[in-house]
Amino acid sequence: MSSLRRAGRYLGSLLANLYFWVGLAGLALLAFGAYLLFNDVLMPQYTRYGVAVTVPEVTSVPVEQAQGRLEERELRVETLRRSFNPEVERGAVIEQSPKGGRSVKPGRRVYLTVNSGSEQKVSVPRVKGGSVREAKNRLRAAGLAVGTIAEDSLPSKYPETITRQQPAAGDSLRPGAAVDLWYSPGLADTYATVPDVTGMTVEEARQALLDRRIRSVALQSSEGEDANARPAPGGEQTDLSGRTVVRQSREPDTRVRQGFEVRLFVEE
Repeated sequence: MSSLRRAGRYLGSLLANLYFWVGLAGLALLAFGAYLLFNDVLMPQYTRYGVAVTVPEVTSVPVEQAQGRLEERELRVETLRRSFNPEVERGAVIEQSPKGGRSVKPGRRVYLTVNSGSEQKVSVPRVKGGSVREAKNRLRAAGLAVGTIAEDSLPSKYPETITRQQPAAGDSLRPGAAVDLWYSPGLADTYATVPDVTGMTVEEARQALLDRRIRSVALQSSEGEDANARPAPGGEQTDLSGRTVVRQSREPDTRVRQGFEVRLFVEE
C-alpha cells in the first residue's frame, strides 16, 4: 500500500508540474509537424499520387519544338533512333512513345524517332563460296533478311555452298531487304570436255565453259597455283572480265564432271 501511495503522490506532483505539460505539448507539435511534412511534401514528391499530365502529340513536329513541348509538361525526352520517311520533313518526329493523348506521371520518359532526311542503305555482303549457314549469319549481321534459298540448277564442285546471290555483293539496299540465295548440289554425275579458252577474254572464256556446264574463277597468274585449293568464301574479287586468259588449270579436252571449277589465269 505504501508503494501505491508513493506512486500516486509522484503522479500528482508530475501532473501539477508546468514543465511537464510544456514538454508534452512540444512533443505533440513535433509529431504533428513530422506528419504534415511526410504526408503533404515527401509522399507527393515520391509518388506524385493523383498527378498526371497528358502527353502532347509531337509527330511531324521538328525535334527541337517537340522536345520543348514535352519538357513543358515535365516529361523527359530521349531520341530513340533516326530513320527515314519521305513524307515527313527532315529533322521532324516520325514516331513517339507513349503516343500523344496518353495520361502519364510527370517525369515519364518519351521516346522519339526522328527523320534523318536521307534513306538509309546497307551494302550487300559477298556470301558466294560460303556455307548456307554462314551466308544467313552474314546477311542478318548486315541488317538484311534472307530471301528464298534454292538449289542451283548448275552444279558446283563444293556441295552446300552458296553459288549465286541476288542482289549481287556491293549493291545497296534498304535495311531489312531480302537477298535470295542459291546453293551447290555438288558435282553432277555427267561429264563434259574442257574447251581451250586461252587467248579469250575472261568473259568469253567463262561463257564457253558455262555452255558445257563447267564453272570458272579468274585469277592473276601469280595466284592460285593449286588448282584443287578452295577459294576463300566471301572474299573480295577483282573484276578481271576484260583481261586475256593466258593459262587454264585443266588442259583442253580433259573430261571433268559438270560443275567442276576451272581456274583461268590472266596476264599481269
